Amino acid sequence: MSEHLAWLDSLQGSGIRPGLDRMRAVLRALGRPERAYPSIIVAGTNGKGSTSATLASILTTSGYKTGLYTSPHLVDLRERWMINGAMIEAAMLDSSIEILRRASEKIGITPTYFEALTLIAFIAFREVRCELAVLEVGMGGRLDATNVVRPIAALITPIGLDHMEFLGTTLRKVAAEKAGVIHRGTIVLTTNSDPIALDVLRRRAKKFGDRLIVVHDDHATPLLGDFQRRNVALAVRAARELRPTLRRITSKSIERGVVQTRWRGRLERINIHGKSIWIDGLHNAHAAAAVAPFIDKNVASPRLLVFGIMRDKDIEAVARILFSRFDRVITTEPYPPRSANAEELAAVALRMNVESAAGARIRAGNALTAAQRFHRRLALPRRCGDRVLRRATKTQQQEAEVTKRARQ
Repeated sequence: MSEHLAWLDSLQGSGIRPGLDRMRAVLRALGRPERAYPSIIVAGTNGKGSTSATLASILTTSGYKTGLYTSPHLVDLRERWMINGAMIEAAMLDSSIEILRRASEKIGITPTYFEALTLIAFIAFREVRCELAVLEVGMGGRLDATNVVRPIAALITPIGLDHMEFLGTTLRKVAAEKAGVIHRGTIVLTTNSDPIALDVLRRRAKKFGDRLIVVHDDHATPLLGDFQRRNVALAVRAARELRPTLRRITSKSIERGVVQTRWRGRLERINIHGKSIWIDGLHNAHAAAAVAPFIDKNVASPRLLVFGIMRDKDIEAVARILFSRFDRVITTEPYPPRSANAEELAAVALRMNVESAAGARIRAGNALTAAQRFHRRLALPRRCGDRVLRRATKTQQQEAEVTKRARQ
């Protein structure tokens, strides 16, 4: 690990400190990199990543050098910063961190970890001369580190209850935080259908004289899950609305961009030792309800679930939707001590009359190994199980490399 990466890593214990004052101060010291290109911001509770990835793919295939900033990463930190569909170069990442560190130390302001990641996006996209940036909001919107730009478009995916300790305990309060990414002169698009959420978004758009476009249609996509069709439709409609400004966008480039979209960890199917594994990053009841129909239709019985979740999530609500769809649940602790206790999760499954197992200190890698012993086919809703994903993804990569060497 380089000196600069080590500095970035040292910020991981900084926690969440809402507010934009630190971001604005550091950006001033950096020479306002976020103003070097137009930005599009994507907020919402679920579907932000796939919507962002689809729109970035469309912009790239339209001939624009496009930066995409998302979170979290699955295997490699560099996944968070994509440029024309490829991860940021290691040297560019290191150099961007160095630029940030110098500016931060010069003014005596240390950003939080997420603020630093966001600042790196602004710096790197400027350094490589991106023509456009697509920014996925981390949490909320109004006080999120990404909300220092004046976007040409704001996309808001479905809003549900999540991060309530920061965003509020009612849908109206959460929606108000998400609506904070709407600014004057922004094209505003949403797939929300809940009247409360729509009312909040309309009021915010009206305040700035912006038109709110509600997207009701679906669009074909290589991404799996019926809910993805609505996410992709949002990205497609945004691209169409941007055509008067971004004249390289055509109907053909939109369709090429949709077809070429890749978004890992969302209903992703992989094979390990000849066994089929479904991986999904859901982490709240809203997302679980969206994925449930796919499980019912596409994951053959008998089904085994490897499950880990953070203790601050609505565990009972997610479990009620998922656990009954599986014959057995193996619980794990992806990020102790922040993750929910594996034995307590197993007890939740037992109360629902679902067979379950958990070790006293079961970890994601062990859980995956145990699951492979029990079943030929398993499903892995994750996010609060990033290590499960990483273990599965790395194993798949290792097997591919072994196969490649054997063929040579």
